[in-house]
This record gives sequence, C-alpha cells and structure tokens, in this order.
Amino acid sequence: MYRYLFAILFLSITFTQSEYRVRQDFNFSDYGSESSNVRNEQQLLDLINSIVVENNIPGLSVTFVKGQDVVWDSYFGFSNIDENIQVDENTMFILSSVSKTITATALMQLWESNLFDINESINNYLPFDVIHPGFLNTPITFKMLLSHTSGISDNWGFMPYYDGDSPIDLQYYLEQYLTTEGDYYDSNLNFTNSEPGTNFEYSNIAVALIGLLIQEISNQPFNDFCRSNIFEPLGMENTYWFLSEIEDLNKVAMPYLIDGASGDSCSEIGCFYVQGNSCFCDPSCLDYQDCCPDYNNVCVENNNDISPFNAYMHYGYSDYPSGQLRSTSKDLSKFMSAYMNDGIQDGVRILNSQTIDYIKTIHYPSANSSQGLIWYYKNQSGRELIGHNGGDTGSLTEMFFSPSNEVGVVLLTNSSSYNALMEIENAVLDFAENFEPIVLGDINSDNTTNIQDVILIIGMILNDQYNQLADINSDSSVDVSDIILVVNIILNIN
Repeated sequence: MYRYLFAILFLSITFTQSEYRVRQDFNFSDYGSESSNVRNEQQLLDLINSIVVENNIPGLSVTFVKGQDVVWDSYFGFSNIDENIQVDENTMFILSSVSKTITATALMQLWESNLFDINESINNYLPFDVIHPGFLNTPITFKMLLSHTSGISDNWGFMPYYDGDSPIDLQYYLEQYLTTEGDYYDSNLNFTNSEPGTNFEYSNIAVALIGLLIQEISNQPFNDFCRSNIFEPLGMENTYWFLSEIEDLNKVAMPYLIDGASGDSCSEIGCFYVQGNSCFCDPSCLDYQDCCPDYNNVCVENNNDISPFNAYMHYGYSDYPSGQLRSTSKDLSKFMSAYMNDGIQDGVRILNSQTIDYIKTIHYPSANSSQGLIWYYKNQSGRELIGHNGGDTGSLTEMFFSPSNEVGVVLLTNSSSYNALMEIENAVLDFAENFEPIVLGDINSDNTTNIQDVILIIGMILNDQYNQLADINSDSSVDVSDIILVVNIILNIN
C-alpha cells in the first residue's frame, strides 16, 4: 500500500508548526517482470548496484529468509548523503504501511488471550463510540478493521505530517476524527458509502484505531505493548514506533525526494510531480511518456550539476500505528520468519499456528479476493506471495514471502522508486530460490563438515594445491592452520 505526498498546505496550530500534507496509499498487488537471470551472488550485487545508481536510490537494505534463517543480507548507498553515512545492518528505515503487520500481530496476541471476540463490536472496548453515519445499526467489528471493510475512510485533509513525532495523542486524534462532535469529523469524507463489512477500502485510520484498541484492552501504551510482546521476544533491538525512543538519529535513514522531470500526475503507477517544479519525477517512470515527457531536455541537459536528492525530514503523524514504525531489514526479517514458521522464530513463539493461518485467510472474498487480516496476497512474476508493502514520503518498503518454497524478502529504501524496487525484489527472489548457503569447512560440498574434509585438506597440502573452500582463514594458502580450524568446527558440531 502506498502513501505519498501530493499537495502542500501550511497551517499553524497551538501545539507546534506542522506541515499539513495530503498522503495517499496505492495498492500495487500485481506486478509482472521478466526473470532476472541472476545465477550467483556477484551477479545479484552487480545488478542491484546498477539499479540503485540508474534510479537514484539513495539507500537500500536487503535481506532474505530461507526456512527459519536470515541467510543473506546486503546494503547499498547512503542513509544520509550530506553526512556521508552509509547504510549498514543497523540502519533503521521508516516502514510505512508494512508497520500495519506489527499492529495486527499485537491485536491477535490479545485475541489469543480471549480478551475479545473478533466479530464483536469495537465499541465495547473504546472510550467513545464509532458509528458509521450511513448505517447506524451496523456495528464495526475487529475483523472489519483488520480486513479494510470497516467503512472508515482516510480523509487526507486531517492526516498531516509533523517534523518529528506527532504532538497529538492517539486517543484524542481518533475521537476528534470519528465522533460527530470532533473537530476533524466529516460524515462524507471520513466514512465510505458502503455498509461496514461489505466493501473493501484501504484505511490507515482503521489501523490506527486498532492501535488504540490494543491500548484499551491491554491497559498499556501501544508502543510498550509491542516492545514487550513482539520486539523484545524476537530480539528486534533496532525497532521503534517513536523518534523520541531512538538515542541516535544518525542510525535512521533520512527520507529523500528525488528530482526528475515534469509531466502529468502519474499516481496510478507510483510516479509524481510537484506543480511549479520543472524537474520532479521518479526516473523509473521514464518509460511512461505521459509522466515524464521532458525528462531528458529539462532534467538531464540543463541540470547536470544539480543533485537529484532532496532531504526531507524525520517525520511522524497522529495515526502512527498505521505506518510510523522504524526498523532494520534484519529485525523485520526476524518478524517475517515467525510468520513463515507457524508463529515461531529462533525458538520463540509470538502467535499460535492456527492464528497465523487465520490471519492468512481471506475472510471477505467478495470485497477483496487477495486481502487477509492486514496481510495480503499478490502475484508477482508467477509467484504467489503474501506480506505487505509500504510507501510514504521518501520511503518504499517490501516484506513478502512465498508460502510454497519458504523464501521471503525484505527491502527497505529511503526514496520512492517503485518499479526499480520491484526489479530488485524479483532478482533477489530468483537468487534466493536457488541459494544454498556454504557450510564452513565443507570441502567436498556434502553439506556437512567432517573427517573427510580434513583428509582432503591434508591431501591438498601434500600436493601443494589450493582450493578456496579449503582456505578457511582466507589467507590465500592452504596449510596446517586450516586443518586446525576444520577440526575445531567438527568438535563444536559434535
């Protein structure tokens, strides 16, 4: 799902200066691309590097999971260009709508504890009533919130960005938005025309409401509940809902807007421009002439010396449970791995296997045939994947896995080049499906390290032969020190 800024308004409020911006989400549930033909790691790295450079992607963090393990990770570009800070394994990116999967997980943990019924009215647990103005007698249920069928709409005029965390309390904000006396209430714009439970409309506000329900039911602040029940058990040490929780903001990737070219609005394919700025369009949209008809003339020939990267700000919003989580690709991969393995990651269970299956079930097929409980399915280059994506100002994120072959991928960027990210995702999945991790000391490639490998190394030494697999300490020679290392590996295995 894709949130993006397309208009700017400046308003002053008593709390602080905030930039009111209209954010929009787009669903790219299906994306086709030819196979990348990636056959080895170096080819993959070369391909990703070329895509990053060609598409002006400031920074990128990639991991993939196979089975229960994070088996490959790599990092590209810069977290902060001005400060010359490169992306590494500790770089946190704003996850945007991928955050919703964490919010859903927290709610389902409470459901497992029998603290509410998923088909029950949410008003039984809220400090105020939420009633669809067109269907006063139809209750909004937990399941409707989780499946985007609640009838609650995103009114972008009251969903601003702030420089830093939002100063407005979650409960106050939602009460003002969803109740008839609220300052942000609009019966036409805050709700759909459909009866709750009948039609699909993606809703950030509905997921923010899930966050409030978690607070009310657990009697804990939402962010604290997630830390105690998800982040700490899974060892997600670099994952935070609020900027104020992060000690060193240099570890957070700066969001960037990328200059390109002018053209008509291309929101349907994820490409945008700003009125009055003659050089703003995602370079990945160059193939769409209606979006970037003058890219080469305006942006390449006349502005060669102008950096295309425009730093934005570390921002927040009042509906933060819908998209404000910041994390690393490794942390997020641990979370995804739990979903890939029936709720368990590295021996820690966060949900029962039956709950995972229930989340992956399509509960309202007539409303949306790919939507589970927050998690959703997409077909990409012939693969059926389940997960979530996210997009926001200076942010594009992907977290998907294939249930059929137990391969999952996480990609985090600090820009918004969607087509480029899909090309990278397909390449990583191509590589991951055929990837076999090298077992250290496994000289004869039988997927184990044993006495046969020691014998092979001895033979290489006696015959003055070199083999990279036998060079355990990577000193460009095969000698007694490599034998000692292999023996230690065998002893530790046993």
